Amino acid sequence: MQMIFQDPYASLNPRMTVEQTLNEPVKFHNRNISENEVKKRVVDVMRQVGVDPSWVDRYPHEFSGGQRQRISIARALMVDPEFIVADEPVSALDVSIQAQILNLLMDAQEQRGLTYMFITHDLSVVRHISTRVAVMYLGRLCELARTVELFESPRHPYTQALLSAIPDIHNRKGAHVKLKGEVPTPINLPPGCVFHSRCPFANERCMREIPELIEIESGTFVACHGVEEGRL
Repeated sequence: MQMIFQDPYASLNPRMTVEQTLNEPVKFHNRNISENEVKKRVVDVMRQVGVDPSWVDRYPHEFSGGQRQRISIARALMVDPEFIVADEPVSALDVSIQAQILNLLMDAQEQRGLTYMFITHDLSVVRHISTRVAVMYLGRLCELARTVELFESPRHPYTQALLSAIPDIHNRKGAHVKLKGEVPTPINLPPGCVFHSRCPFANERCMREIPELIEIESGTFVACHGVEEGRL
């Protein structure tokens, strides 16, 4: 398992060159690997992520944000992981660079058979890269479903409100679900469903009982009393 962090400048050691950054995880996990094999792997991975191998002696401050994130991805790929946690890996980048990084991640996934856990607040990114989506509110899982089903037919009230906020040039009627009230503090969560103070469908049960995540149809799970009771 490896991780790609949100801020590529903060996650790269400013005192280490690209070569040192990429060498370190390989040598740590493969004590008997030869220098030639390490160098070959560095060159191969740098080419795969679109970074010129001749830049191995440069430091992080000599690169743009997109290039630094490519180097962060290269570091994660150096040890041939099966699973990568990508924590907001494109949120700090310009939109045009975001598309390049997302395509790079998807290409790497196809070539290496990777599994990503992709954490993001950008719903367009979620729809583009994900096969399954988990929606969370205040640390609690609200809904888990395949991407197509979630975006076409959201079941949890919070998921519905979240997806209604996506701008749509074809929708002129303004179907945005406006939630009332304030988000509770995560330090002192309310009893029952954490969403009940803002949910228009909440009843007394929602205020006192935490909903369980139940499977309502094949591959779709929802934690909502209203859905369980057939009210939604």
